[in-house]
Amino acid sequence: MNNPASTQPTHSPAPRGRPADPRKDAQIITAADKLFMQHGVAGTTMEHIARDADVSKLTLYRRYPDKNTLFTAVISEKCRRYVPDSLFETTPERSPEAMLTNLGTALLSLITSEDAVNLNRIITTESAHNPQLTAQFYAEGPQRIKTGTLELMSAFKNEGLLNIPDPAEAAEMFSALIVGCEYSKRCNMNMCPTPTHDQIEAYAKKAASFFLLAYTK
Repeated sequence: MNNPASTQPTHSPAPRGRPADPRKDAQIITAADKLFMQHGVAGTTMEHIARDADVSKLTLYRRYPDKNTLFTAVISEKCRRYVPDSLFETTPERSPEAMLTNLGTALLSLITSEDAVNLNRIITTESAHNPQLTAQFYAEGPQRIKTGTLELMSAFKNEGLLNIPDPAEAAEMFSALIVGCEYSKRCNMNMCPTPTHDQIEAYAKKAASFFLLAYTK
């Protein structure tokens, strides 16, 4: 007679927890983005975010233990949507002028967007009593772009595409051409409507051409 225990089907142990559902992350980021932009960080609660994202508070806190972490994730998503990492990489199919124009267009689109205007307002409000949030914002936004632009300038130099003695200085100069333009200043003070894509691209192309006058072999 067979041993009953030996005839029982065997099962692999169930994995602990459930695999992360990217759809829930997207729901959370979308809801948090909307609430942060409307009410600021201080005026938004994790309970409100969970409700609007249609997730449980347990699910929310498992992914994002506090508002600062969630706000940082929102900033990261925005910056990468406007300025993807691929813009900081050289490709043989594109000239330095084309790469700089694409990067400048993306940067100026971000800087002049309603998102950026709202974020600047939030950071100004939060900086006095939440310096950690300001530091996290800088790391995910301006610092990431600064680092990426430096990497692009270093690649131009190392690959012999441009005559760039000091990549850090070149990165600062190119950024200044974009950040310091009139569109950027006026939009951040709500003094003009957001420029069109064609206007932004035309300015970025001029900025790239001007930059190349100093660094073309």
